[in-house]
Amino acid sequence: MGECDECGSKTMSFTCNYCGGTFCSDHRLPENHDCKALEEEIERKKEENEKWFEEKEIKEETTPQANIKKPSLWEDILNTFRNNIAFSIIAVTILFFLLQSLMPGVSPPISEGELDIVLDDPTELNPLTLFPSFDYLIERPWTLLTVMLLHGGIFHLFVNMITFYFFGPPLEKIIGGLRLLKFYIAAGLVASLGYVLFRNLLFIIHGSTLPGGGEVFMPAVGASGAIVAVVGAVAKLYPRAEVLLYFVIPMKIRTAVYAFGAFEVFNIVTALIGHPVLFFDLFASSAHLTGLLVGLWYGNRLKDQHKRDTAVFDPLGY
Repeated sequence: MGECDECGSKTMSFTCNYCGGTFCSDHRLPENHDCKALEEEIERKKEENEKWFEEKEIKEETTPQANIKKPSLWEDILNTFRNNIAFSIIAVTILFFLLQSLMPGVSPPISEGELDIVLDDPTELNPLTLFPSFDYLIERPWTLLTVMLLHGGIFHLFVNMITFYFFGPPLEKIIGGLRLLKFYIAAGLVASLGYVLFRNLLFIIHGSTLPGGGEVFMPAVGASGAIVAVVGAVAKLYPRAEVLLYFVIPMKIRTAVYAFGAFEVFNIVTALIGHPVLFFDLFASSAHLTGLLVGLWYGNRLKDQHKRDTAVFDPLGY
């Protein structure tokens, strides 16, 4: 039992946490015994809060906002391409096509009349175009890669780039931009070698002209081999994704890739027996098939590394 400091009554006492006084149950709350210590504590907290807000305002005022420079439109564009190697590849390829269109001497001679002249003197070919003669290749080995920067026309460019636009970024998302660039270049190089070796095999078997028609040493342009390799790798990672074969026939990407490969094998076999189908001279089937095999092999490796077997990928949203 204790005596209340407020009313003097003797009862069970309570000690105030602020002033330390002893009070009865009626006056135990600070506001019921006019606790001065509570008022002082409130004032102290108020001063601390005001001080904190003042310091915050001073800090915000002293932050060099004016020195923070917003990126320009050009810098935004550059950053976009730095962070998206697939888009950079497309941009560079389109740029080279524009240069090719503006410079008449750069366009590869692929019509029949010009090809007869080219076969007599292959050094007249554009120095960036792949010509599957070993002599020409030894003299200009860089054409194994530069062939990917040139295209036979706007439609050829569009088909290749729109395909790469849909399949390049999903692969880049998995392996990164630098690895995509290395794979793209390596696949293009191997596809070019496949084209050169197959055309020389045809030359050994049939000479410069196939029995059923068609020139053996046909100059090549385009990035189709590398792009088919990218599609093959994506097909291994997303085997049940829905795509349009040749932009027309809807099917699973795995089925589409094997159907595409079967068509190219048929094209190659008919050429080997000397009776190529109509499309043989329009498509570098050996480069396509070589690129596809490289892509399927690389896709298998990625699947093992990333343990990825995604059922669906959205070509528009990646």
